[in-house]
Amino acid sequence: MKTLSKSSQIPLYQQVVEWIRENIYSGDLVEDDRIPSEFQIMDMLDVSRGTVKKAVNQLVREGLLVQVQGKGTFVKKENLAYPLGEGLLSFAEALESQKINFSTSVITSRIEPANRHVAEKLGIKPGQDILFLERLRSIGDEKVMLIENRINIELCPGITEIDFTKENLFPTIERLSNNKIQYSESRYAARLIGNDRGHYLDISEDAPVLHLEQLVFFKRGSPVEFGNVWLKGNKYYLGTILQRRDVN
Repeated sequence: MKTLSKSSQIPLYQQVVEWIRENIYSGDLVEDDRIPSEFQIMDMLDVSRGTVKKAVNQLVREGLLVQVQGKGTFVKKENLAYPLGEGLLSFAEALESQKINFSTSVITSRIEPANRHVAEKLGIKPGQDILFLERLRSIGDEKVMLIENRINIELCPGITEIDFTKENLFPTIERLSNNKIQYSESRYAARLIGNDRGHYLDISEDAPVLHLEQLVFFKRGSPVEFGNVWLKGNKYYLGTILQRRDVN
């Protein structure tokens, strides 16, 4: 559990905001989940009720939470969702198709147990090992997107040994699985980036970004990867990812 720093220059209520927001962004709290009560958060984080109220009110204003009289505070349900048709290009393939030079750095690459949200998305049991891959993509000197991938390693033997600073994810998945990626179920939302991710993109915690949540499927309809992309909202190349083609 995250420990708050009472000596930090970041106000305590803002640290509580980040704690709740990260629980939502990581999938530990999902749509329609009731968040812990004020008293539970007070006990877990050792903060005052006023601090918790201020944090929750901010997240309600942001649109991440909704308060229901007499029932509690819940993670707000997203209304915008749609399939992307026949297939998709990865971001790397989209950039390459436009001859845009980019670089990729790997922040995190680890095997971890799937939480209930990720397990449900990937059609596996909670606690089953997945590969969590976190990468930062830059164009020139500008950091433009943070990519978080959660991959069913049973479908991609050997993927934990790949150097993703040099290899792109979708072609690697197809090569190791001997299976073709066909389509994704995706949705977009405008969000505030939060401190945990904002520092990777060199933007403030209250900076607006475009958030893409994407579940990627093989031809036979098996989900193989569940990802999140946090993209600076002023970038123009997003529309090129929609249609996947044979890149061989």
